[in-house]
Amino acid sequence: MLLLGAAAAAAYAQTTGSLGSIYNSNLAAGLAPADTIPLSVPTVDAGGVVSGASFQPGIVPGSWITIKGSNLSPVASDTWDKSIVNGKLPTTLDGVSVNVGSKPAYVYFVSPKQINVQAPDVGTGPVPVTVTTAGGTSVAVTATVTAQAPAFFLWPNNQVVATRNSDASLAVKNGTFAGATTVPAKPGDVLILWATGFGPTTPPVAAGIQVPSDTIHNTSPVTVTIGTANAQVFGSALSPGYAGLYQVAIQVPTPMPDGDYPIKATVSGVA
Repeated sequence: MLLLGAAAAAAYAQTTGSLGSIYNSNLAAGLAPADTIPLSVPTVDAGGVVSGASFQPGIVPGSWITIKGSNLSPVASDTWDKSIVNGKLPTTLDGVSVNVGSKPAYVYFVSPKQINVQAPDVGTGPVPVTVTTAGGTSVAVTATVTAQAPAFFLWPNNQVVATRNSDASLAVKNGTFAGATTVPAKPGDVLILWATGFGPTTPPVAAGIQVPSDTIHNTSPVTVTIGTANAQVFGSALSPGYAGLYQVAIQVPTPMPDGDYPIKATVSGVA
């Protein structure tokens, strides 16, 4: 949901220095620092391959996947922050690798019960997904690949990750983050919404690299509704310097009363 409110308060500036500053809202929240875990053969839960933003089943090439199961990692938690070399993303982290179809995924976060990866460029349809560690390779589970399945990353209480275009302050209900004063979105605000699963771009970007900053990589046309109102969409593109992370620039409709509203994106007819 998107939060709208008229109260004025000092904005809490977003930190954008690492991939985790956006992704961790969904992907790696609340997990412990790295420690060695006894090795066993990994197991992926039935239905445990889901969008890294909506947590709904399915895979979109180049976008974020969360894999849930047991014995998925020999360490309590780790990220790829020190494993990116010349903009290329790792396919193995702490001995953990993931195969989607016949291709390796790009491993961002590992823990015993959850892994987060960027999906490789694979064709649509059902594909086997496996996790491999020093303990062995999991039994394959089947996931369905679709060209698009747009999903917004979420903060606590099901709030869409949104920042103001003017100053990058967080557009989120006050009290969401301990010790931080934040201001909900207001009618007329221009916001950047952070998402995954929006599909191929023009020009295209291959999975497995940080998005180049020399060109804007636009998605297919996007519509966004807040409640039943159509928001003006200024553009939708991959975020430079990141991977599989989309920015959707919108303006909150006016007038609009204070309240909590569901927000939905549609790309090429897919919501």
